Amino acid sequence: MSAPTHAVDADPLTCQDVRPPLTDARRAELLDSLNDAVRHPELFGGPAAVVDLLDTLAAADPDGEGDTAWIPDTNSRTVTTLLRGCFGEADPPLVASQYGEDAHRRGWLRLDRALGAEELDQLLDRVLDWSEDRRQLPEVIAEFGDPSVVYGDPAPDAPKTFSYTGEHRDAPIAAFHFGAHGVLYAVRIGESPIGDWALTPAGRKLFAV
Repeated sequence: MSAPTHAVDADPLTCQDVRPPLTDARRAELLDSLNDAVRHPELFGGPAAVVDLLDTLAAADPDGEGDTAWIPDTNSRTVTTLLRGCFGEADPPLVASQYGEDAHRRGWLRLDRALGAEELDQLLDRVLDWSEDRRQLPEVIAEFGDPSVVYGDPAPDAPKTFSYTGEHRDAPIAAFHFGAHGVLYAVRIGESPIGDWALTPAGRKLFAV
C-alpha cells in the first residue's frame, strides 16, 4: 500500500497577483493618459477611468505602498467630502482635484507651473482670509498667477478647480473651486476639515442648502 499523501498548503506569497514591472514606454504612456484624464475626466469615461490609471501605476510601482488612498471615501471627514454634492456642476472638477493631489504626492502629476517655496508660502499665508470675500476667476489669476493645474474645462465660464503647489511632491496644495461664470465657491489647503478651508459668500449659500 502506498503511503498516504498530504495536501501541502500553498505559500500565500506565491499566490499573490504580482504584476510585472512596466516598461519605460508603457509607464510614460500611462502617465500621459493620467495627466490628460485627471484634467478632463469627462473626456475619458469619468472618474472611474482616472482610478483605473492610478491602480495600474500603483500596482507596478516598486516604491508604492499598495494602498488605494485616491478613491474618495464619502464617509471620511475631509474637506472634499464635505463639499462634494454642494456645488452642482463644479463637483466633477472638485473630485478630480482630489485624484490629482494624490497623484502629485506619488510624483505622477505634471504641473503646468510649479510655485517657488517663497511664493507658495505667501499664497498659503494669505489665501483663506483673502477668499472670504466675493471673488472671480480673473481676480485669482491677478492675485496669485497662473495655477499649477486646471481641473475641468479651461473655458473661462466653465466650472473648474485651480490647484497651486510646488514641484516637490510633499509641497502643500491650495485648491480653488469655481462654479459657472468664474465664481469662486471655496478654497482649501489639503484635506483637513479643521481650519484649512474657507467658503466665499457664493459658496456659503450653496453649502447651507
